[in-house]
Amino acid sequence: MACATKHGRDRLRKRNGLNHKSIDRIVEKVYRDGLQHGETTGRLNKWITKLYFSNKTADSIRIYGDKAYIFTGSLLITVLQVPNNLLDIVKIDKKRKKDRMQDINR
Repeated sequence: MACATKHGRDRLRKRNGLNHKSIDRIVEKVYRDGLQHGETTGRLNKWITKLYFSNKTADSIRIYGDKAYIFTGSLLITVLQVPNNLLDIVKIDKKRKKDRMQDINR
């Protein structure tokens, strides 16, 4: 089960406007359903790679909506805003993941 550090909770409250009750639920959803590094392409993939190298403890970065969630194992460390110039790529990669999951389920 995914959970968040105190810093991660503070960032979720500040950057996503979440209340205390919904934090655990969204962290679990992001960890389960978010775009993983291997599911991204192009400039978005390069940006995530840069995040990996600048956050030495990060071993899992998930993209969900317009935010990047940095995890160590299943522990949320912090939340960052995805740059505006990469949001179109996020939408394309998310659609690609959804289409792939539908093909698998057929």
